[in-house]
Amino acid sequence: MESSQSPFQGQTSLFQVYLRLRPPIGQNADLQNQKSDYLIVEPPEEAGSSDDTDGARLWSKYITVQPPNDSRKRAVEKFAFTKVFEERASQLEVFEETGMVPLIKGVLVEGRDGLVATLGVSGSGKSHTILGSKSQRGITQMSLDVLFKSLAPAIQSSDNAMLMQSLAASDPSEAQLYSARSFIESVYGDPCADRGRGSRAQTPNVSSRAQTPLETPVTATFPRRHMAPRPSAFPQTPDVSDFVLSIPEHDEYAVLVSMYEVYNDRIFDLLSPSNGSSNRSANNNQKDSRRPLMFKPTEGSMDRKVVVGLRKVVCSTCEEALTVLETGLTERKVTGTGSNSVSSRSHGFFCVEVKKKIRDQRLGYESWVGNTLTIVDLAGSERARNAKTAGATLAEGGKINESLMYLGQCLQMQTNLQSGSKALVPFRQCKLTELLFSNSFPSSGQTAHSSHRIPQKANMIVTADPLGDFNATSQILRYSALAREVTVPRIPSVSSTILAIPAKPAHSGKSAFLSASAEELERAALEIAKLTDGYEALEMRLAEEEMAREEAEIRWKAAEEKCLLLDQEIREECFAEMEERIEDERRRWQQAWDEQTRRHESHLDRKLDLLSRGVEIHEDPEPSTEERVDELERENDMLRTRIAALERELLNRSPTKKTTTTSKKNTIPGRFDSLDYSFLKADSDTENGSLTISKKLGRLRLGENLPSSPLSQRERK
Repeated sequence: MESSQSPFQGQTSLFQVYLRLRPPIGQNADLQNQKSDYLIVEPPEEAGSSDDTDGARLWSKYITVQPPNDSRKRAVEKFAFTKVFEERASQLEVFEETGMVPLIKGVLVEGRDGLVATLGVSGSGKSHTILGSKSQRGITQMSLDVLFKSLAPAIQSSDNAMLMQSLAASDPSEAQLYSARSFIESVYGDPCADRGRGSRAQTPNVSSRAQTPLETPVTATFPRRHMAPRPSAFPQTPDVSDFVLSIPEHDEYAVLVSMYEVYNDRIFDLLSPSNGSSNRSANNNQKDSRRPLMFKPTEGSMDRKVVVGLRKVVCSTCEEALTVLETGLTERKVTGTGSNSVSSRSHGFFCVEVKKKIRDQRLGYESWVGNTLTIVDLAGSERARNAKTAGATLAEGGKINESLMYLGQCLQMQTNLQSGSKALVPFRQCKLTELLFSNSFPSSGQTAHSSHRIPQKANMIVTADPLGDFNATSQILRYSALAREVTVPRIPSVSSTILAIPAKPAHSGKSAFLSASAEELERAALEIAKLTDGYEALEMRLAEEEMAREEAEIRWKAAEEKCLLLDQEIREECFAEMEERIEDERRRWQQAWDEQTRRHESHLDRKLDLLSRGVEIHEDPEPSTEERVDELERENDMLRTRIAALERELLNRSPTKKTTTTSKKNTIPGRFDSLDYSFLKADSDTENGSLTISKKLGRLRLGENLPSSPLSQRERK
């Protein structure tokens, strides 16, 4: 038996890695019939004199993976974990033995962030370990129960608006804070309110950058659901009252709950309103219209990165936190595959921030500081052939496998830490590893205040299905194990088989020939054994190369998807930038056109002004009274002269003589200003004509008898 690696040694790890085998599906399932043929749990080691003196249950630390008969791999692998939980391990035992109580104590007392995550193949029991079932609570529910029972004497109510404002001012992540009551009412409505009531008195939402309390109620922008989960419907077992921690009663604490997911290597808030009623049954082919969040340092957190812009809910009781948890789970991306009917398509993060109020006696300044307990439900790795995925679901599976591959590379770097070398963990390759590992190391360029920050304490629970796929399970174990030992079973060689046969005495003269043939056969057998060993080594190398090829194909597909995503994002950015430039150009041309029109109109106005100044319009003055009188007198003199001439002509004419000047008739009848009087009747007698003329002369004389004008009187004088 040959070993390719030295035996296991004690080591310092970024994660304490635990292995849990999936419990049987049925309550009365026969474990003997469901016993795995390739996962063999090694018996626990006997405790020494200084270990486990209280008689606690011993747990195994090693598991052996024996390839099945139909597998091409023949190497037996032995993996080491912090602890190995067999199928019979209960939820309470997993909660207690994985160190959840020390994690909670570190958050409440020691000032250390805590993180627990589950890793495994799709359908291996990750969500059952983290979230439990309808009858059994998971790690999340039990952790919330311990936390709120420990803080019960000192926790502050979330209905205080000044508390909300104080928390918002101290929050470094630019989050939007909601009280639990306002958040639940905005999602599910107020079951106790009247139906005709148009508004409710709610605790206002507060932005982390606001400086004064807001008095406007929260606008219900969340998608309404029909019924809120009842607290009595939550499972109450197992009981964790024995793990309650003691907290000083004079301290003041507040608990903030937030949830987000890493979907397609982007961060989305699970407590923000979505377009649809629920994403659990959403069409995966539809483009995600949610706004991704940034993971970066802020002004209030320069030494470490935080998820910026989350919605955080201030909870006062465990029931409120569980209701918020259920609300976030309904928004998480899930779909049905061939491996799991409810397969998570994203990595879910549930964060519980415990804030403690600190007062500066010298400056009189109050602020809230604290630490975070993060519970992560990682999506399961899957093979497209087994999951039977296609289209967008296949692309989601590729993203999940890519992120888990990077996580496996980071976990494998833990083995380099046992030798004391400073291994560079490549945790910035994707969002998942960046979120998990960025708080595990002291950041560079820390300030004096942040230099005392303690790195987080993290636990990883690896789940494996003893009856599941051998290749996928062994790959997960290979990534996550703290140490690994590979042994290659040697096949009995032909020479040893021949030599093992008892020799018979020679009874003929051919003994020399048989002896030479035996030596030649032994040399051939040794050559065959050597070739067999080489073949086994090449077979192992081929398996490793195939695994490397699969990883390279995953990287290649991930790079293609990343390039397509980048191309799409660049096209969208270019389209938006071009639209913005076109709009700017249109506004610029419109402004130039308006300016040109204004200048042209101004130029025309100036020309008209100059033209109006150069041209003077002459108007004849109105005649004066004296001028008009003189003109009338001249007309009267002319008329008198004509009348006198007419009278002389009339007197000189014979009474019996007819007018002979017919050719001089006036062409315009009825005109009295002509010398032609032919308009009179030809047969009229002289008396009638004389009478007519006499009437005219009488009118003229009457005009002469009128008083003269003052001007003529002055001339006569």
